Amino acid sequence: MPVNITNSQSYDMHTSVPYPAFFSSTRSNRGFVDLRGRPELAATVAEAENSRALRAFLVRIAVTRTTLFSIGCDLGHHVDPAAAKGRRRVSGGYIQLTSSLYDRVGPEDWARLCNCVSDTLQESAHMDAWDVHFKLEPVWIDIDDVDQATGAVHVAYYANAKTHHDALRSRERLIAAIDRGFSDEAVDASLRSDL
Repeated sequence: MPVNITNSQSYDMHTSVPYPAFFSSTRSNRGFVDLRGRPELAATVAEAENSRALRAFLVRIAVTRTTLFSIGCDLGHHVDPAAAKGRRRVSGGYIQLTSSLYDRVGPEDWARLCNCVSDTLQESAHMDAWDVHFKLEPVWIDIDDVDQATGAVHVAYYANAKTHHDALRSRERLIAAIDRGFSDEAVDASLRSDL
């Protein structure tokens, strides 16, 4: 099945890193944790406890030699009564990524990387029904002796299926495909092209 891929670019800054924990009746965010070089910590991120694929992605980028790192993620599921019959169970989430090259990575670099990920998703979907939205957005970074705005990509992803369990399995395949798309080689080719 084809993957429904959309993209957008925001100029509004909604995220500052680091950010504190936030809990409400609808959200449970434990706050920013710098996972770079800390795979043992990446393996225990609470937001990924119900997804082997998300946990594997976080661990891989925690130990990778590339500049890519996670600044947030989450998972969820719901029923979409407006979806086509047999596709109403939805399981998805998001991962927000930035680069430690900070001011040297522009929107065109992120767009190039998202195109690589999109190609991987199209090749991987097979019988799955996936929706993925890439949003380029500014974030404020106050780590690594850096205190400035930089670019990030917010990847929202959803797997639709007939049953909840099928949606969960499809979501795992979707996250694994996103992980492959953000390979070290793709990151190096896209985000380090001018170095």
